[in-house]
Amino acid sequence: MEEHIRNDILDVLRHAVRAIHREDIKGLKELSNMTIHNASIHQDHYSISVSVLIYTLAKLYERERYNQYKSWGLFCIDCVDKLQSAIRFLELKDYPHFDTILKEFLNDLKKTEKGLRKYVKDVLEKARISKASRLHEHGISIGRTAELLGISPYELMEYVGRTYIADVKENITIPEKDRITFARKLFS
Repeated sequence: MEEHIRNDILDVLRHAVRAIHREDIKGLKELSNMTIHNASIHQDHYSISVSVLIYTLAKLYERERYNQYKSWGLFCIDCVDKLQSAIRFLELKDYPHFDTILKEFLNDLKKTEKGLRKYVKDVLEKARISKASRLHEHGISIGRTAELLGISPYELMEYVGRTYIADVKENITIPEKDRITFARKLFS
């Protein structure tokens, strides 16, 4: 793993721990989006896994009645503990253990209390597809994006088709005359 990617992921994980303590949903979503940048440029599975994980946590905290579940407090403590373990392994540059803790964390999310389990599985799947669409939006092909996130290209194509990501016009700029007029106003 490149050093700047490692530092970016460490920064995201540290901020995620603080966001969980504050139940800052918007902050968690922003952190998830930050990792998409590295994922789109370097296409590393660490950034992608962290992005999906943080986005999933944001969606779980976003649920209005999440704390009605008896085990919610333990769930939150476990999330913070796992994130702190991931931080320690990454600080030590112990990538095999870092990878293992990320996989365990994602699997443990699926093993929550029965009432919450179905919701978590659904959120996790939707998080993968959502993050895949963001990667595709950054210019990665649907096939490569689906491969990176372990989803079907058809699922991704269906989602992209519904969100109109493919219809976004690239490089639309202001006409030259308007830019010159604006620039003149700035310097007059």
